[in-house]
Amino acid sequence: MDDADLAILRSLIKNSRITISQMSKEIDIPDATISNRLKKLEKGIIKRYTMILDWQKLGLEITSIIIIQTESEKHGSVKEELSKLEEVSEVYSVSGEYDILIKVWVQGIEELNQLINAKIRSIDGVEDLTEMIVMERVKEDSPALGVID
Repeated sequence: MDDADLAILRSLIKNSRITISQMSKEIDIPDATISNRLKKLEKGIIKRYTMILDWQKLGLEITSIIIIQTESEKHGSVKEELSKLEEVSEVYSVSGEYDILIKVWVQGIEELNQLINAKIRSIDGVEDLTEMIVMERVKEDSPALGVID
């Protein structure tokens, strides 16, 4: 990974739909070089291309962070079951008092309550949980590639 690869990644983070031609002009690297480097990056660094949607405009008004304690021997199966829930966008195994952190998107408080009580708490191995409703999204983004030297 060199400066050219980082420039390509920064350009894609800003606009994943940028053309190779536009990127070439933006970062002053020939089209063919960008194309070759992109192929290599797609084999090892770039996991997938995706979109960032405005979930509120799609009716998902509530974002919640839920931290979950699990029975030690059932930790793996709890992670798998949580990953299957369509309301769950992120699942992390974490250290500390709690074992798993998830991020969920729902239409309202009633749906959040239903999700927690009917789906999450019913997963075998879930011992306890604490939910937090996101009041304001201050920043939702990828980390800046400036931290990579």
